Amino acid sequence: MLKTFLINLDRRPDRLMFVKQQLENLGIDFERVSAVDGSCLTDEQRAVFNQQRFALECKRKVVDGEIGCALSHQAVWQRMVAENISYALILEDDVQLKPELASLLADSRNYESFDFLNLTLKRPFYDIDTTAVNIFITQQEFIRPRLWQLCKRRSWRLMESKAIVRWKIFHLHTLSNGMTACECDIAPSLACCYIVSLQGAKNMLLASKTLFYPIDKVWHYSGGQLREAFLVEPLAFQSLDSDIPHRVRFKLTLVQRFKRFFVKGRHWQRLFDVMRMYGWTRL
Repeated sequence: MLKTFLINLDRRPDRLMFVKQQLENLGIDFERVSAVDGSCLTDEQRAVFNQQRFALECKRKVVDGEIGCALSHQAVWQRMVAENISYALILEDDVQLKPELASLLADSRNYESFDFLNLTLKRPFYDIDTTAVNIFITQQEFIRPRLWQLCKRRSWRLMESKAIVRWKIFHLHTLSNGMTACECDIAPSLACCYIVSLQGAKNMLLASKTLFYPIDKVWHYSGGQLREAFLVEPLAFQSLDSDIPHRVRFKLTLVQRFKRFFVKGRHWQRLFDVMRMYGWTRL
């Protein structure tokens, strides 16, 4: 069975029991990882974030809970590297799981094609036309059309257009449990439930040495031609109130807005990697 890590604060045994009961009902063994508590951070831990750049990217200050969350995920990735763990399922303690998760994990072919597979979906920011997906699968059209395939390309773009963010679906994968995974860029944010490869963990550690964005966007900046994907029908949802309060946006000054124009956006390395993986004709 896939190695499973559950990130949980020591002061939240209630949340531990909430997810533990679900995992036991699904027959999934797990290891609890003690989360870094944002209420008692050191100056060294806070230094992981570039506060000024974060303000430009997110129009708000980073809060201590976000720092603790980031350090907790990094700790799991470091475990994967230290112990040479090929793939791992990583969960946060506010997640509601669907029963189909067990069948997904039962066959390693469902996730070993990807370096990052997000099992949750933050709608409506990330969304997809499921009817269109089913039509493409019925027609055996699994790969994003090329630039000159105008009619097919238009239909493919309509499939993606439900999302608020601008993204691209490159490949549809039918899984052994009847579900569909979409290989994409950018992969949906939210880090409450995902599967990551060893290579993905290594690259995300590199990308998060100095953070100027929440940890659940680290895969947007991770280089190395990582294969990223999500499920058309998510298997996990954040069902409890967040333990990271006080994320309040503010209005940027004129100088900050000027700086933001030049720095806002994903890392260019990821864009080049996507082009190398899929070819410029599929962008």
